[in-house]
Amino acid sequence: MRSTAFRGVLACFLLCTIMPTGALSTQSEQAGAQQRANAYRLFLVGRSLQRAGDLDGAISSYREAAELDKESGEVLAVLAELYLGRSRGQEAMATAEAALERDSANRSAHAILGRIYAARAFGQQAKPEDAPLAIGHLQRARDEVLQDFENDLLLARLYLSTDAADQAITLLKDLFQDEIGFSETGLLLSYAYERVGQINEAVSTLEAVVENRRPSSRVLRRLGELYERNSRWKEAAELYEQAVGRNPRSTGTRRQLANALLRSGQADQARAVLDSLIEMRPDDEAGLYLLSQVELELGNLGGAEQAARRLIDVEPEGVRGMFALVEVFARRRQHQEVIGMLEPTLQGPRLQDLRPNELANVLGRVGFAYEQLQDAKAASRVYEQAVEMMPDSLVFAVRLVQAYLDEGRLIEARDALGPLEKNHADSLTITRLRARVLGDGGDVDGGVNVLQAAIDDREGEPMAYVALAGFYSEYQRVADAVELLESVEGRFPTDPSILFQLGAVLERSHRYAAAEQAFRRILDRDPEHAASLNYLGYMLADRGERLEESVGLLERAIEIDPYNGAYLDSLGWAYFKLDRFDLAETLLAEAGAQMAWNSVVQDHLGDLFFKLGRYEDAVEAWKRALAGDGEEIEPTAIEQKIGEAQRQITH
Repeated sequence: MRSTAFRGVLACFLLCTIMPTGALSTQSEQAGAQQRANAYRLFLVGRSLQRAGDLDGAISSYREAAELDKESGEVLAVLAELYLGRSRGQEAMATAEAALERDSANRSAHAILGRIYAARAFGQQAKPEDAPLAIGHLQRARDEVLQDFENDLLLARLYLSTDAADQAITLLKDLFQDEIGFSETGLLLSYAYERVGQINEAVSTLEAVVENRRPSSRVLRRLGELYERNSRWKEAAELYEQAVGRNPRSTGTRRQLANALLRSGQADQARAVLDSLIEMRPDDEAGLYLLSQVELELGNLGGAEQAARRLIDVEPEGVRGMFALVEVFARRRQHQEVIGMLEPTLQGPRLQDLRPNELANVLGRVGFAYEQLQDAKAASRVYEQAVEMMPDSLVFAVRLVQAYLDEGRLIEARDALGPLEKNHADSLTITRLRARVLGDGGDVDGGVNVLQAAIDDREGEPMAYVALAGFYSEYQRVADAVELLESVEGRFPTDPSILFQLGAVLERSHRYAAAEQAFRRILDRDPEHAASLNYLGYMLADRGERLEESVGLLERAIEIDPYNGAYLDSLGWAYFKLDRFDLAETLLAEAGAQMAWNSVVQDHLGDLFFKLGRYEDAVEAWKRALAGDGEEIEPTAIEQKIGEAQRQITH
C-alpha cells in the first residue's frame, strides 16, 4: 500500500519540478509550482521521519504537504494509511474520504476505506451496509497490473460473507496461481467451492496445496473435514494425525483425529489419542464425551460409564454427560436406570432448553424403557407428551398407537391411528397397527384382509409376509402362519426374517425338528445371527436335549449381545438343566432383575432358588411370575410350587 501511494506522489511532484520555468505562463502558475515543490519536499521529510519512527513528526509534515498541494489526493492517502496503522480509525477514514474528494479514482484511498469498512463488517457490531461499502471500495482499489494480494484476499473474504461465492471463486482462482499466499488462498477457495456445492473442486484444491507445499495444520484439518463429508474416515484420520504433529497442543485437532479413527474402525487407536488428550486437559468436555463413545464401541461399558460420570461432574448443567450415561444404561438393558436419569428432565425446567434432537432423544428413551418394562400406561403418557410437543413426528405418533393397544385402550388407539392412515396409507407399520386394532376389537378376519391387501401391494417385500404370519400366530391361527411362511420361503432364500418367523411358529406348534431345521438354515448362512442362536439354544435346553450343544449356542449369542436379558435367561436355564447351579444363579438373577415382568424368567429363577434351598426367595420369584405377563406359564403349576416351598419353610 505505501509503495503505491508513494509512487503516485512522486509522479506528481516529478512532473511539476522537471517542467521548464519558461513553460509556466503566469506568475500564479509559477507560485503554484513552487508550492507543489515545497509540498513534495515536506512529503519527503515526512517519509524520512516515518522511517525513523517519528510518526507525530511525519503526520505533521504530511499535513503541511497536503495543505500546500490541495489537488493531490495521494498525500492524504499516505496520511490516512499512517493514521490507520496507528489505530486512529476515525481520522484515517476522514482523511481517506478527503483524498477521494480531491481524486475520486484514488486507489490508495479506496483501499484504506475498504479495509476500514471490512474490519467493521467482520466485527461484533457490524451494520448491514459495512460489507457492501467495503466491497465497493476494494473493487475500485484494484489494479490489474500492480495487484495487492492482501486487499484481494480481503475482498474474497467479503464476497464469501455476502454470499457472492461465484465472485470469490473468480478472484481466488487467479490468486491461487501465484506463489504468495498459496495455502491461504487455497483455503478460501475451498470454502467458496463448498458454498456453491462444488465439493470435489474444494477437495482437489486443498489436495493440490497438500501435494505442493508443507501444508499448515489449518489446511490439513480443512481437507480432513471435507473427506469426512464423503465418509473417507481413514484418509481424514491420516490428515488429522499430520495436523496434530504440526500443532500438538490443539485439543480440537486431537478430537477430530479420535473421531475419524473411531469412524474408520480404529477404536483402540482412538482411545489412545483421547487418553493423551484427557491427560493434557482433564476437563475437556467434548473429549470425555467422545471417550465414552469410543468405550461403548469397544464394548467396555465400565469405561464408558466412568467417562460419562466424569463429564457430568465437569459439565453438571449440560446434557451430554446425561445422554452418554443413559446410553450405557440402555446397552445394559437397565431400563429403570434410564427412566431414573431422564424422567426428571421431562418434568423439570430443563425440558425447555433442549434442542429438538435432544428432546426426541429423551422422550424416545424414556418411552422405550417403559415399553421394555411392560408399563404400557407410563409409555402412553410419555408418547402423549411427545406427540403434543412434536406433532409432526411420525415415529412418536406410531409408538403412541402401539402403547394404547398394549394398554388395552382400543378407542384411543383407533382415534390416534386415523390421521396416520390418511397421511401414510403406504406404510406397512401403520397397516400392521390397523390390523391389530381390528384383531383386538374382535374382527380377526378383517385384520387378515388388511394384511393380505398389503401383501398384494408388496409381493417383493418379505416383511409383508412376516406381518401376516405374526398376526396369524398372535390370534391362534398357527397352521395358517406355517402354511403362509412355507409357501414363500423359497422366494426369499437370503432373507432370514421369513425363516426365523417360521422357526418360531413351528416351535410354538411343537414341531421341534422342523423348527430346529429352520434355525440351522439361518445359521448356515449367518453363524452370528444372535436371535437364532438363542432360540435354538433355548429350545434344546427347555426340552433337556443336547445340553452341552445348547450351552455352546447360547454362549455365542451372549458374546454378540452380552446384556440381553432373554439370552442370559436362556443360558442360565441351560446351566440349570445341567445342574450347574453356581453358573445358573448369576445369569438367572441378572435376567430376573432386568425382566421382572416376564413370567417365564421369574419362574426359572424360582426353580433355581428352590433347588438351592432358598425357599423364601423362590416364593417371591414365583409370585412375580404370577403377577407378570402370564405368557407361556401354567399358573396352577406355579401355585403348586409355591405351596411346596411354603411347606419347606414351615418345616
